[in-house]
Amino acid sequence: MKKTLSEQQKEYKEAKEHFEKVNKEFEQKLATTKKLGTVNQEVMERLVEDTGLHTALNRLGAAEAALLNWSHQMIQNERDYLQNKEAVDRMYAFIDKNPHIKAQLIQAAMKMD
Repeated sequence: MKKTLSEQQKEYKEAKEHFEKVNKEFEQKLATTKKLGTVNQEVMERLVEDTGLHTALNRLGAAEAALLNWSHQMIQNERDYLQNKEAVDRMYAFIDKNPHIKAQLIQAAMKMD
């Protein structure tokens, strides 16, 4: 049986897949550009603009934030959360300071029902 995703999970999944696709295109264009000559800031900015990498990254960041906010709200009635409320809330509060914890929380949020 296929799991039904929340809106936040769907948006994160779509944003991540879109970013990965755009990033791959960016990497390919960058590799080609490097073979043809020097890559400076102007060239990088053009490649980022042409591929939509900046927009895709912003969308992914917004989707991550929405997913994490949703997951934090969803767990607040869970027994494990209530027993470890201070530690869990601290993890969420400092999420942007520790990419490892952020990645773990995103993975956990994507598994939530």
